[in-house]
Amino acid sequence: MISKNHNSRIFTKEGATAEILKEVIISIPAKTEVYLIGGGARNTIYFDIFRKPLPQRDYDLLLIGSLDKFVNNLRKNHKFIYGKIRRKDEIVLKKKLVPNPQSITDYLVLDIHRSHEENVLKNLEKNSAFTINGFAIPLQYYFSRNFKRYLIELPGAVNDLKNHRLVLTTVGYKGHPGNLFACLRFMSIGFMPPDKESMVLLLKQLPKLEKWRFERNVKKVFGYTGGEKRARQLAKKLGVKIDIFNFEKLKEFAAESKITNRQRKT
Repeated sequence: MISKNHNSRIFTKEGATAEILKEVIISIPAKTEVYLIGGGARNTIYFDIFRKPLPQRDYDLLLIGSLDKFVNNLRKNHKFIYGKIRRKDEIVLKKKLVPNPQSITDYLVLDIHRSHEENVLKNLEKNSAFTINGFAIPLQYYFSRNFKRYLIELPGAVNDLKNHRLVLTTVGYKGHPGNLFACLRFMSIGFMPPDKESMVLLLKQLPKLEKWRFERNVKKVFGYTGGEKRARQLAKKLGVKIDIFNFEKLKEFAAESKITNRQRKT
């Protein structure tokens, strides 16, 4: 059965999503800081600039302080349940948006990351693949009209978002292997492709995806871009000559690249 609810798929500050996020805010323990980061923060800024909502899977939260107390407050007081990830410094929680959820889109999902650094900007520098993801909003100000006064951002992040540019945050990038697929998703909504040097770095990382993650990422790309045909058109626009949607072809590419690198060294 296909869900008719899309609150967890589209950025919004209204309806059931808003009510649950308010519960999240009041659950923050004393002496604990929680920041909205990742796609949720980016989409908030994007909506503020263009008044246009973007697709969104979940809400990434960066926590400095007591993760256990925060999780306990959400579970005991607001009926959140555990998601698939439950590690020492990362816990996924979810709460249903509709009475009888049929799929993950019927839940509001929180991906909570505990930081051992108190400098939020350093965390963004380390973990944001693209400058347009380099935002952090203190969660308690999320619904404030003046939330931008408290915004933490990487240099150039707002300008790159305004101009729909995909710019890697660091030289010698070694980020998440699936970020090339993220490029395709951004391009499908009007973002310009990254430069050739960045493309080389992104393509080099892609074969590092485990098969199950690869399959999930491909499915996600097809869903976000409007189907396989459109995704392949975008890949061609990037100048990618191998079939990045074929796991075996990708592994062959990685093996050939290793051989080529060895030959160059000798």
